Amino acid sequence: MPLLRWSFALLRWLLHGPRACVGWLCSLKARQLEAVLLVWLTACASTPQSVHDYADLTQAELGAAVYELRVLTTDDVDTAPVEVSAEAFREVVQKLAREVRPSAQPRETARWLLKEPLQADLLVEVEAGRVVRMVPLEEDSPLSAASNAALLAWYQGLCAQRYEGGNDCLGLTSDGSVLDRGDRRTLALAWAFDGVLAETGRALKEMVSPQAVFGLLVGMAVLYFTLWLVPEPVTKGLAALMTIAFIAWLGADTVWSLIKGWAQLAHDADRATTAEELKEAGSRFSRIMGDNTARVVMLVLTAAVGGGAARFSQKMPKFPGFERATVQAEAQGVRLSAAADVEAVATPAEGTFSLMVRRPGSRAAATKDGGSAITIVRHQGGNWQVSINGQRWHVPKKKSVKDIPARDPVGDELQAAAREVASQWHPRHLSPLERNAIEKARTQGEHWKAHLLESEARGRYVHRVVASQFKHLRWNRTGVDAVDPTTGYRYELLTRTSSNMGRHGRRMAEELFRMIGF
Repeated sequence: MPLLRWSFALLRWLLHGPRACVGWLCSLKARQLEAVLLVWLTACASTPQSVHDYADLTQAELGAAVYELRVLTTDDVDTAPVEVSAEAFREVVQKLAREVRPSAQPRETARWLLKEPLQADLLVEVEAGRVVRMVPLEEDSPLSAASNAALLAWYQGLCAQRYEGGNDCLGLTSDGSVLDRGDRRTLALAWAFDGVLAETGRALKEMVSPQAVFGLLVGMAVLYFTLWLVPEPVTKGLAALMTIAFIAWLGADTVWSLIKGWAQLAHDADRATTAEELKEAGSRFSRIMGDNTARVVMLVLTAAVGGGAARFSQKMPKFPGFERATVQAEAQGVRLSAAADVEAVATPAEGTFSLMVRRPGSRAAATKDGGSAITIVRHQGGNWQVSINGQRWHVPKKKSVKDIPARDPVGDELQAAAREVASQWHPRHLSPLERNAIEKARTQGEHWKAHLLESEARGRYVHRVVASQFKHLRWNRTGVDAVDPTTGYRYELLTRTSSNMGRHGRRMAEELFRMIGF
């Protein structure tokens, strides 16, 4: 696993690199435990790669179908959530729930439905630069034994009073009696959903035991919302379809407010040590949602757990207000009838959603030297991005692939240099202002923003170093990054995420340039 190898390499660097970087490790004796590293590991061999995580990007692109990039922003069009009455909600949930299969392990079932990897915190012990042991480690939890016991008692009482589900209605203690970070987030979210869960319970009362599906619904909600907190916030597969439904019924602006609200809930719940603190975190998120948005969220969750991605698109027409949601979605640039073609939704910047929409088949075009170029992305404006001879080029609407040079040695050198410099980047290269901004975002629970700021800082570093190595090129403050004065070829340095590649193509739609990804 690449991340595991990376973690071990980082650990060895910390142990044997410059002493100033080791910090508190300096005080350890040679024969004692040499290091403790908290590693967030991903371990699921069957999980598909994300759209931006290719080991060999060129090889992946050559086998790719044609994609359209659609960018939605909260400023594009005025939207308002589709109203869903309590009566209509109960009627539709009753129908959708017939296909829900309750689970004794709701969190694991939710991961399976969303095809998300299992995660674990591990204690890594190293001796003589070699990993000798890895053991599960509880996260840095603020809970003492007494506060954990008090929270557990509150949770069990909540199950008995509200959901008639014994003492573990949300499946939080199936893996032990310690309420970890995920458990506390789940409890806070369940409190936020309290009113709509009660409505759901009344809708299901005559069919199944309500508490049998509560854990699955809340577990799915926690995992879905957590996808927006990862370094590259992208939803794929079923999660992407859920995002499309939320955008259609709630509007992009409301969906973005949910993302920010969940980031705050996660931040507060991670630090909560009492039931009152969890209740307050949940209540704040509940106020952000409101009753109508909470019903829409629960409708989408119920449809998702009742059939996965294969049947989700077929269930959306059953949602209350489908006709209005269809119109609202199209006004924002999304067709619900073609929702299944949306393979991924990313949030590259605040208030922005980038949709990667798959088009049937692939498309090749003849190049100047008689070869072929594979279309990777076709933008709404008619400009497109192609893969040719291991290179990625942006082609404006009025140009063709025959305008791409058959050979580009300067671009090849730029590409190699950008990748090399990017591989050498480290957080120590951050300026004080950059570091302070990133830490502030993390402190406020805005992990997506912290990653975005760090990614931008890394990009500026690569740009600065590469520019110093290629002084014979003309470097620009606006437009494309660099121009070769000898040939006139243009180059843009950028990170190799699909959302960033798409955003640059949209920003410079009229320019022919080579995309130097790193």
